[in-house]
Formats: sequence, structure tokens, C-alpha cells
Amino acid sequence: MDVALDLARLQAIVARFGSRRILVVGDPVIDQYIYGTTHRISREAPVLVVREDGREARLGGAANAAANVASLGARADFAGLVGDDSEADDLRRLFGERQIDAGLLLRSKQRATVTKTRILAGGIHTTKQQMLRIDRESQHPLSPEDEARLVEGATALLPSVDAVVISDYGAGDLGPAYATIAQAAKKLGRVVVVDSRHELQRFSGVTAVTPNAPEAAEALGHSVDAPLDAARGAQRLMLRLDLEAVVLTRGREGMVVVDRQGPPVFLDAHGQREAVDVTGAGDTVTATFALSLASGASVLEAAVLANCAAGVVVQYVGATAITQEELSAAVATIDRGAVRAAKGL
Repeated sequence: MDVALDLARLQAIVARFGSRRILVVGDPVIDQYIYGTTHRISREAPVLVVREDGREARLGGAANAAANVASLGARADFAGLVGDDSEADDLRRLFGERQIDAGLLLRSKQRATVTKTRILAGGIHTTKQQMLRIDRESQHPLSPEDEARLVEGATALLPSVDAVVISDYGAGDLGPAYATIAQAAKKLGRVVVVDSRHELQRFSGVTAVTPNAPEAAEALGHSVDAPLDAARGAQRLMLRLDLEAVVLTRGREGMVVVDRQGPPVFLDAHGQREAVDVTGAGDTVTATFALSLASGASVLEAAVLANCAAGVVVQYVGATAITQEELSAAVATIDRGAVRAAKGL
């Protein structure tokens, strides 16, 4: 059964983004990209020699969620911990370029800024593909002082924002701090949307969570690969964690959306083309979903907008923030038949 959508209303919701303020709390990442051309086989070992053509740094992890909020036209504030290193300087510079308020980007002498370095290479006339990724993550425990600084700074900002996004990549032991901030926001009546890689159970009572299939399976203890399993699993998560909604993302299979107003709804992945790169698509979903709810969207409307946004950003290489104009254009191409209520539950 197809579900009715009002495309004019969706466009009106997108148009309201500019009047909203969103706080993103989470694990910021510097995504470093090194581009090159495959040259020859090394004489030293059976590996390709890559001649470097260029490199760039982008916002990744929770920082990419904030980049999407800002790119969609809303005011974005960011709260998170970084190291006392040059990568933290890069993050602050990139936040400034995006006009993201990084007053709560807090340095810690005990930690290192999470960095993911990707090497992409190919022949002169071929598309560059990712050959290798090198991750640097902090191995030091979170100090009570750093945790207190983060919680106090973020909670002080809560009365001024419309919604809070928690982007918990599991980069360290910050889950309890994020949960404290989420509960404080919920007590103030704020929209709170959580994307947590390993600790969904910490966030009971928030507005919504946006796990992918592996994250949902880990939280539930069983597979959610089949469509009806995904729908039932999303319903269980909603009830178990006392949530208003769950958006379970399923890659090329789209999403399943559940709330307390009706049956689960399946959304086909937006767009007709195969994904080029899914890096950061989950950040885009969470950011767009939260911003849409804060702008007056229903759960389903917010999920449809988030689905459209994901369909746009997966056409780019690397983590990419969608613009308000791109989202509006994507809404105009929505296939109403791709939104349908689940049967057999």
C-alpha cells in the first residue's frame, strides 16, 4: 500500500531550515584524502607505487553531521573533544569555513584527534578508487575533567537550540557523557536524534535513533536483513528504548521507518543510480532527519527528506554535505510509489 505524500509541504519544511539552530554532539573526525595515479609495481614488494596528485582534509564523523546541518541552511553548533594537535587546528579551520560554531570543540592533552587517512588511486584514464585507509584513534581514557567540561558546556547551550544530534562513533569512552547531554535535552523538550555505533541502549527516552542494519542487529541480538525482520526489529527497538521513532537504514534497500502513529513504512533508496561512495551517508541521514523534525515535519516526512538527502550524497566520493538547494531538487523527483506501508506484521 502506497503512502500519500504532500511534496509541496515537504518543500515548505525544507524552506524553514534556515530559522533553526541545531547542536551536534559527538566524535569529530578529520578525513584526510590522498589522491594519486598508479605508477608501477614496486621493486621492494608486490605492491602498487602511487604517484601523489594531491590531498585534502574534510569533516568526518560527527563533524560531518554538523557540516550537513550548516549546508542545509540551519545554524550549527558543535560540541566534542579533540586532541591538542595539528588535526584539531584543521578541524577548527574547516568548521570556520562552514560557519559552524566550534566554541565547544574542546582540546584534551590526553587524547588525539581521530583521523582517517584514505588513499585513492587509479590509472590516468580511470576513476580513482580507495586502496587503503589508515585510522588513528585515541587510546587514552577520558578524564573526569574533560567529561565534565563537555557535559557542562553542551547542557548550557541546550535552552538556545531547537534540536540535538548525538553522533557517537564509539571513538573512546564518551558514551556516558553523550547520554547525559541527551537526557538533559529531552527534559527541556528538545528533539533528540541519536546515531550510536555500539551503545544505543544508553539513549532510552530520546526522540529517535537512526541505526544502520548492523547497529540495529547488535542492539537487538538478531539479524534484521530481511524486510519484515527489519520492520519488526525497528518496532522492538522503539518499544525497548521508549522512543518516539526509529529510522533503520538499509543501504541500497532504503529505510524502514517506525513511530507510534501507525504501521512501519518502507522507503526505497532515493534515486536511480548506484551509490558511488556511502562514506558519511549516515551522518547526512541523522542531520537531515533531526533538522526536519525541528522544522515541523512528521516522522515520516522527516525520514523521506533524510532518504532524499542520502540519495544525493552517495553520488560523491568521500563524506559530502548536502545543500538546501540539492535537497529541494531531490524532493521534486520523489517517486511516491517508493513509500509504502509494511504488510504482514
